[in-house]
Amino acid sequence: MKKVLFILVISLFLAACGKSEASNEPENKEKNEEDMSQSEWIENQEKDNDKELTEEEQEAHFEETGEIIDPEFGIMKTVGVGFSDEVGIDGTDAPIKPIEMGPMKLFIESVAILDVEPNEDMKFMFDDKDKARAVIVDMKVENTSDDDITFDPNSAIIVTDTGEQVESDLMLMGDAGGDFLGKVTKEGQTWWLLKDLEKDVKELTMIISPPYKTENWEDEGEEKRIKFEVLNWEDAKKKDGKE
Repeated sequence: MKKVLFILVISLFLAACGKSEASNEPENKEKNEEDMSQSEWIENQEKDNDKELTEEEQEAHFEETGEIIDPEFGIMKTVGVGFSDEVGIDGTDAPIKPIEMGPMKLFIESVAILDVEPNEDMKFMFDDKDKARAVIVDMKVENTSDDDITFDPNSAIIVTDTGEQVESDLMLMGDAGGDFLGKVTKEGQTWWLLKDLEKDVKELTMIISPPYKTENWEDEGEEKRIKFEVLNWEDAKKKDGKE
């Protein structure tokens, strides 16, 4: 699997309340999950919530539909995947390109927009709503200096071509930000919840404030604005070399 989709699926498994352990069921099932239609797959999952799919089965379903069904979290459907040559998310297997801001290196590893239908236990994370739409970004940040630096890319502002300007959700902010006390690396996944659940986002801009020295608040670098082209799931698979 190509870079973007592979990182995305692994990230979402981790986000959905922890990665499930692989099932010990025999491989020669009566009906292979890959051959099921989406409706059959969902029906099968609902009938037997105690039976966990293996990682390979989840990944196969995700690759085909852009959807993850997790009994502990809910349903997550990918409606957009972000691409940017500037950060190296370009549909190839080339390495991710770091964004350098002063002594900090920011690696944006994946950008996606998901429609989420949380189960009852997880609705509190989405203001008790039945449905939500989120921009989800996986990133890694490295302080290359010995200085103590404060940098918060997980608090970036996202602006969409549909007219929204949103801040990251405090409950889903991830660990890729804060104080970097010397040569420290942090990584994590951050969610930005959109208000409009209908309009298709085709472009978004991530606006990141510069890092600063922790002791005196002196900026190290300048603000950065990174634009991402957003493709739907089928077009993203084509760009990513899957079809």
